[in-house]
This record gives sequence, C-alpha cells and structure tokens, in this order.
Amino acid sequence: MLKDWLKLIYLKSISLARKRALIELFGTPAAIFNASEQALARAGINTRSGIAGILDQTEHVSAQVIEGDLEALASLQCNYIGFNDSRFPALVNEIPSAPLGLFVKGHIELLQNPQIAVVGSRNASPSGKRTAFAFSAELASMGLTITSGLATGIDSNAHQGCLSRNGHTVGVIGTGIDRIYPKANRNLYHEIAEKGVIVTEFPPGTPPLPANFPQRNRIISGLSLGTLVVEAGVRSGSLITARLAAEQGREVFAIPGSIHTVTSRGCHFLIKQGAKLVESIDDIMDELKHFDNLPSGNKYETGLPEKTNGDKNPLYNLIDYAPVSMEQIIEQSGLTAEQVSSILIDLELQGLIVETNGSYQRLPP
Repeated sequence: MLKDWLKLIYLKSISLARKRALIELFGTPAAIFNASEQALARAGINTRSGIAGILDQTEHVSAQVIEGDLEALASLQCNYIGFNDSRFPALVNEIPSAPLGLFVKGHIELLQNPQIAVVGSRNASPSGKRTAFAFSAELASMGLTITSGLATGIDSNAHQGCLSRNGHTVGVIGTGIDRIYPKANRNLYHEIAEKGVIVTEFPPGTPPLPANFPQRNRIISGLSLGTLVVEAGVRSGSLITARLAAEQGREVFAIPGSIHTVTSRGCHFLIKQGAKLVESIDDIMDELKHFDNLPSGNKYETGLPEKTNGDKNPLYNLIDYAPVSMEQIIEQSGLTAEQVSSILIDLELQGLIVETNGSYQRLPP
C-alpha cells in the first residue's frame, strides 16, 4: 500500500540499506509496521528507538504529510514502484545504494528499455547543444531510449533530440515529482510525462536541494547501459554521473572538443581516464553490440561529409568549432569588415555557422 511505502520513506533514522533489507525480510512495508517486537528485534531493530517508537512519536505529523503526498500523487496520476516490484528497472537494483523505489509519471514500461544516458553542462555552447540534440536523435532512431536529468543545456537538448524522432526518453529529476525544476523546462517536463516517463526517488514536495542532484545522478547512470558526456567542466555533475557509471560497471563515452573551451575539459579528462572517445554513433554502438537486448536499428554514417557548401566559401575554413571573433576572421582573411560581414551572414543562412556573443563557430554537420 502506497501509504505504508511513504511511511517507510520518511523514517530518516533507518538507513536506505536497512530499509531494503527489511523489505526483503518482511515482504511489504505494512508487514514491517505490523511485525511483533520479537520479529523486529530479530531483524536488528530496537523497538524503543526504531520503527515502533518513531511511529508512536510522529504519527500525527506523518499522517498529515502522507495524506498530502497521496493527494498530490493521485492528482498527478503518478505511481510508486518499490524495488521489489516487477516493473522496477532491474539495472538500477544492481547499483550500490540502489533506491528504495521510484515515483513515476508517464509510461512505466519504458524503464525496462535499453537506455543511453546523455548528459553535460547546463551552460553548454550552441555547438554542444546541437551535438546533444543530433546524437540523441540518431540514438533514438536506433531504438535506444535516451535518459537524462531534465536540466537546462545538454540535458534539455538530449530529451528534445530524442522526441524529435518520436523516440522514448526518461527524465530523472532531483525534486519531488510535483516540482518542476528548472521552471523554464515546464513544457518539456509535460511533453516527457506524456510521451516518455519522469522518475524520482524523492517524495512529493521535495525542493531542488543541491545535495539531491548527485544522488539523482546515480539513477541516471544506473538506468543506462552507458553514459555519453557531451560537454562538461572538470568539476561538474556530469563528471559525477560518468564516475558513477564507471563504478557501476557501465560504459562511459565522451565527445572531445576544442582545447580552448572550458566545457571540453571535462570530456578530455574522461578520455584520459579511459572513456571511449566518440566521433560518431558507430563509436557508441560498437561498444554496446555485446548486449543481448540491444534493439536493431538502421545503420548510418554520422561523420563529416566529404564536401559541404561551405568548402567553397573563402571564410569557412577559417572558422572552427571553437568560437573565433570577427576581428580574428578579418585579420586572417585579409578582407574588409564589410566583405567579412556579408560572407558570414551567408554562412549563417546556410546553417553552417552560428554567431554567439560576437564570435562565430561551425555547426556540426
């Protein structure tokens, strides 16, 4: 019964590992709360300071909180699946400190799908965002489910890229299921809830506390066969997710970038540590081909084309994937400011470059 699961969640004096052990012993939260003192004692619970004592002391407070949670979950049409539920993702049960259960909004069955986590910087570059979108779209076309954290930047573009191909996506959040964070992703949250699935281990009403997000990250990596980091700083939540993936025995992939770009340094660090350097979807699929339940998709190439329209443009080869200023382009080209400005506009209209804060950079093909 959901009410009993919520009671168990709110017992802060009992560790997560002990709660899981009690469920394995007694079967259900209700059976734990109805167990005799002798049975609890055999399970290592001191009834004076353990479950019975806590319930006696806080029953009136817990009842109010839990009743509110039940109303919130019902109004949002959310479910809760305990770790011993057949619908609970088996891969998550394999990780250290696996959650007691998950609050779920959307299509629960998608949690059983083969998944790839796509994560990265909240302050991603335009190139990074497009890369996350493109890779996620193509991975979704291969039949893989895209999992990310519904943050701004890389996460949002990963979800959107997947949805652009009518793919399946999982949003793992670090708040209660009824709290949308960041608020700018409200529409994306609702689209994922309708077409994919939103999950969290935190009860309704939980705010976006900083400590929740590293905890959330272990579920992102735990759901997935591998984690792809698109852009990340050397001290970022994305690197925490990658580290957790490695500790969980999952694959870690990283897309390299310019040595001059701060958000490339985290990916370069991961590659130095043994992450698979990724230039195309094939680099990912080659590492995953040994999984029996991998979906079959269409084979395609994602590398650079041999020729682009930009190759005929005198400025295109002066513009790299790292930002370059107008002044640098003028100096290197020997053209006038008016000539450079006209050519850059043409390249932008072709979708070959993008301007950001006065600098220009190539877009991925």
